[in-house]
Amino acid sequence: MKPQVQDKAIFSRHGRSRRAARSMGATLGALLALACCGTAAARSVIDMAGRSVELPAQVRRVACLEVLCYPRVFMLGAEARIGLMYDTAAPWMVATNPQVRSIPRMVGEPNVEELLARGIDTAFVFYDAGRVVPKLATVGIAALVSQPVGPPPATAEAFIADTMRAVRLFGQVLGGEAEARAEEWCRIFETRIRRVLARTADIPAAQRPRLYYVRGPQAVNTQGRGSYTYWSGTIAGASMIAGALPLAGRGSMAMEDILRWDPQVVLVGRQYPLALVQGDPRWADVTAVREGRVLSTPEGVFYWDGGPESALLLTEFIARLLYPDRFPDLDMRAEVQEYYARFYRTRLDDAAVGRLLRGEAPDGSRHNPFNN
Repeated sequence: MKPQVQDKAIFSRHGRSRRAARSMGATLGALLALACCGTAAARSVIDMAGRSVELPAQVRRVACLEVLCYPRVFMLGAEARIGLMYDTAAPWMVATNPQVRSIPRMVGEPNVEELLARGIDTAFVFYDAGRVVPKLATVGIAALVSQPVGPPPATAEAFIADTMRAVRLFGQVLGGEAEARAEEWCRIFETRIRRVLARTADIPAAQRPRLYYVRGPQAVNTQGRGSYTYWSGTIAGASMIAGALPLAGRGSMAMEDILRWDPQVVLVGRQYPLALVQGDPRWADVTAVREGRVLSTPEGVFYWDGGPESALLLTEFIARLLYPDRFPDLDMRAEVQEYYARFYRTRLDDAAVGRLLRGEAPDGSRHNPFNN
C-alpha cells in the first residue's frame, strides 16, 4: 500500500498491575451476560480481555476512553470517526493532525449521556474497566477493552504478539481500509522487530548495557517488567534494570536500588528535563552521568513509552544507540520519516525529525504540561 502523504511539511501499556488484572477478571465474567442493545449487530470481535463483543453493523463514531486509542485510530486513517477522546498532550499530535484540536476531550469516567449525545456507538476502554463497561453496555454502546489484560508479557514473543493483536483489534473494529492498514503495520512491525532480534539475540547478558528509563515526573518513576519500554530495551539488547524488580507497569524504584544497579545509560522520557538526573547530586556517581549518557527519549504522536510507534521506533532507536556496529544500516532519521509518511500521512523534513529524535515538540520546546 503506497502511503498517502498530506500536502504539508512540518517545519523546514502498558503499565499493567496484577491487581488491576484480578479486578478486571472478577468483573468481566458478569459482563459476558450483557449484550449491546439497539440495532442488530452484523459481527462480533474478541477484545484484549478475551470478551466477544458485538459491534454495530457499521462503526460510525468512536470514543477513545484510553490514551493509546487515538494514535492507533489515527495510524489506521480513521481519526475522523473519533467523537470523544481521553485528554492527552503528546508533542507531535497536533502537528500531524491539526483537526485533533476540535475533538472533545474527557478525563475520569465517561458520562454516558454525553456519549449518546455525540452519537458514539463504539468505545475503546482501558484494561481496568470494571465500572465503565457495564455503564456503556446498558445504553447500547459497544465497549472494547483495547489494552492487554492479565500478567504482562513474559517473553519477547508474547510482547510482539500482544502488540500486533491490539493493532489488529482496532483494524477489525474500524473495518475496511483501516483493517488493511492494520495488517500492513503488523507486517512491517514484525519484519523490522525481528531484524533487531536477529542481531541482538547472541549478546550475553553480562555484556548488555544496563539501561534505566525515567518516565517521570520524578527520576525514580519508571516502567517495569512487561512494559513497552522494558521490551523495547530488552529486544534492542539492553539490560533493563527495572526488570530486576517485582514492578509491572508504571511505578517507582528506590534510589538505593538504582545506585546498586548503576545504569550505564539513562533515557529521560515524556519531555521531562535531563536535570532530573544530571542536576541531582544523588546521581553524580552513576556511570551514565559520569560518562555523559543521560539522553532524551524521542517523542512523537504519543510518548515513546506506549503504543505502536514506540513499540517499533523506540526499539530501533535503542538498538542503534547501543550497538552502532551491529546496526550500521539503521538510519533513524529515514526510519522516522518513512513511518510518518506511511502511517500518519505526514512529511517530516530533516529539521523536524531532528527535534522529534531529541524529544522536542515541533517548536523546539521540551515540556510536559500534564506532569504525568
